[in-house]
Amino acid sequence: MSSSESINSDKSTHSLCSHGTIDQVGLKKGKRKPAASWTSDEEAVFVDFLLSQFSASGNGNFKTPTLTAAANLLKERFPNASGAEKTVSVCETKWQSLKSGYNAVLDIKNISGFMWSDEYGVGIVTKDDDVWNRYIKRRPAAKPFKNKGFKHFNVIEQMMPKIAKGSHVF
Repeated sequence: MSSSESINSDKSTHSLCSHGTIDQVGLKKGKRKPAASWTSDEEAVFVDFLLSQFSASGNGNFKTPTLTAAANLLKERFPNASGAEKTVSVCETKWQSLKSGYNAVLDIKNISGFMWSDEYGVGIVTKDDDVWNRYIKRRPAAKPFKNKGFKHFNVIEQMMPKIAKGSHVF
């Protein structure tokens, strides 16, 4: 077969392994599930529920039955919620995200040079703050807290393991 007679697979509508046509539109768009959308009320109910299920011996992680109960509670309390359904997997991802935000705020509170406000976060109002820009390159999870607080910090703090730090900790 000469090069002028070769078949261009990019323009083919048939798969070499099947006997059907390929959905070109579906391939180009990428079939992703719609994202879950969380309101502040849904987040508050979720975090408060997790706190009610937390035991002092916990390590800041929740098992599937607890996340299943949380997902069911959210369906019951918010039947007309927007976005994708709050499934066990979505709840687990949200909890990981909230813990990441908690750790980012904890880091900000403990770092020299930044101030923290529960209402305004770090409170940086200038568009280009070099120190902040360098900091978020190292700690991207801190980016949302440039000028807004983290209202779930105190509740999540109660569920995080207490780890002693310092050179004289035994």
